[in-house]
Amino acid sequence: MKRFASACVLLLAGFAQVAYADSSGPLLNPDRAYPPSCLAYPLPAAAGPGAQVQILAYTIDSNYAFTGATEQITLTLWRSPCNGNTAALLGSVERDPSRDNTFPAPLIPALYVSQNGHESWARIAAEPNTFTAGLGEGIDPFFSSLTFVFEEPYDTSVPYVDYTSALALTNGSGATFASLGAYNPAQYPTSGLPMQISGYQTGNYGDAAGGQGVQVEVAESSTTGQRYLVLAWYTYDSSNIAYWLFNSTAFNIGARSATFPLGYFSGGGFAGGPGSVSAAPWGNVTVTFPDCNHMQMTYGSDAGLPAEVPTGSGTRTFTRVTAINGATCDF
Repeated sequence: MKRFASACVLLLAGFAQVAYADSSGPLLNPDRAYPPSCLAYPLPAAAGPGAQVQILAYTIDSNYAFTGATEQITLTLWRSPCNGNTAALLGSVERDPSRDNTFPAPLIPALYVSQNGHESWARIAAEPNTFTAGLGEGIDPFFSSLTFVFEEPYDTSVPYVDYTSALALTNGSGATFASLGAYNPAQYPTSGLPMQISGYQTGNYGDAAGGQGVQVEVAESSTTGQRYLVLAWYTYDSSNIAYWLFNSTAFNIGARSATFPLGYFSGGGFAGGPGSVSAAPWGNVTVTFPDCNHMQMTYGSDAGLPAEVPTGSGTRTFTRVTAINGATCDF
């Protein structure tokens, strides 16, 4: 029980801290090429169907002057499954290992996407969910390898690209580097799995028919490779009186489910009035997020609980009610 109680103390202590900022908060990018919850930094490595070709890139010398010569580099393209049967397009450029970190150095190639009879400049970025930022295509060098994601161009006069559909990558002058067919989720083993747990699932979930709700927060952790999942389940006891269960747990980044104990409180007073509060274990839950708009919870109470404490086991699906500003998990 110490773990449960200490987690509560940590969370309550955090409420006393006050921060100030002039920012009005983040805004969603209306021209995003993929769901924001699809990718995070660092970008995922190549997996599943894709294309790999050898292309020529112009080079610069140690004074960053154009040499007029070229270097053969490897261009790799692949997709990353997203929510709602969509996908993001990623790519990488790589030098021959024998030339890593040497001059002359190749420039990041300028890439274009041809789709439905239109050829558009491809804005590529080293970090996902960017609005206008991008890599210096045809201007900046890379010295070993570079991974990037294809974003929509911020120039509204340029046709948008559907990176889930079939497309061709070109050099802007009619030469095709590589072609990709339409995204097929069946070719990606992770496309049918629950989502990886992240801050994009933070929010309130409800069950309108049962009058219940669950509040979820995915929090940072000081431990490398871990985060915290905080969950409060607002339910009812056997007398139909509102009852809540609560706890938090650490989980490894990349996990698609979390199993942990819930606890209940008793002996408290309204608005922090007189009382002798105690916390006790209730049972265990396993939480998954099959998509952006649903949370599935499998639960089971412990044996021997007091008569007034609600008990039972089963699986329930809750529907998202709210999302966090700037961290919308959507299709």
